[in-house]
Amino acid sequence: MDSSVRLPYYATDVPFPLPTEAEIENAPNISPEYGGRRVVQVGCHYVVKFGKGVNLVEGENMLFVQEMTKVPVPRVYALYSNSQTCKNYIVMEHIAGETLAKLWASLTCAEKESIVELRQLPSPGYYGSIGKRCLLDEIFWTRHAEATINGPFTTEAALNEAMARKYTYDGRPRYRADFYRQCLPHIFCGHKPTFTHGDCQRKNIMIRNDPQRTTASNRALELVILDWEKSGWYPSYWEYCLAVCALRWDDDWGLWIEKILDPFISEVSWLQMLRLELWS
Repeated sequence: MDSSVRLPYYATDVPFPLPTEAEIENAPNISPEYGGRRVVQVGCHYVVKFGKGVNLVEGENMLFVQEMTKVPVPRVYALYSNSQTCKNYIVMEHIAGETLAKLWASLTCAEKESIVELRQLPSPGYYGSIGKRCLLDEIFWTRHAEATINGPFTTEAALNEAMARKYTYDGRPRYRADFYRQCLPHIFCGHKPTFTHGDCQRKNIMIRNDPQRTTASNRALELVILDWEKSGWYPSYWEYCLAVCALRWDDDWGLWIEKILDPFISEVSWLQMLRLELWS
């Protein structure tokens, strides 16, 4: 199953009346504003991501993951747009806890082992956002719609060509793009479409104690994964490579990524080079 959600979307089992737009506008930010979007907390029940720069596909991704996997994500209660202000709204569950980034140093090895459980979903036969739409990673962004760069793509070869084409689209020399066309088919090949979070960093993983499983001798942890705005069907190497590209190498987090995600050692340096050139 891979389909988009009919919008506007409103859940039927909300824990409290949904906040009004006035309440949302007046609520305090819980993260810095950027790119025409805000993230605010409204009361003790809701977090709302909203603004002209918000893409409702993020909420659709969360609903898809919630329905199709056991990966914990915040409950989505509403997805809608205001046609007058051109703002989009994602109303979701407030998760009380700390980010994995804050707690990492205090966790035991056993607790680190329990952090993430990932499941592979059946491939839909394309590379793109759910509902067979364009990919949202910045590598595939163009000012105007360019299907050969934005996607979706039916083959990995077409996705590779998109990255080479993006190089000349941004005004860079065609000889470098031709070099990529020569090399990428040997590096990026045989990777099936895999549903990918797209930003697997500790700042996007919330941790809270699970009182139902905690005992006197063992602290049970429950995780909730946030920030699904770039998610979609990417090549199977994408998640691991982006996680490595984001490392700061100031603790042992880099040594645990291979335990959490399938490693793709050969692909890392190539994707890192492409990201630096195509998105910097």
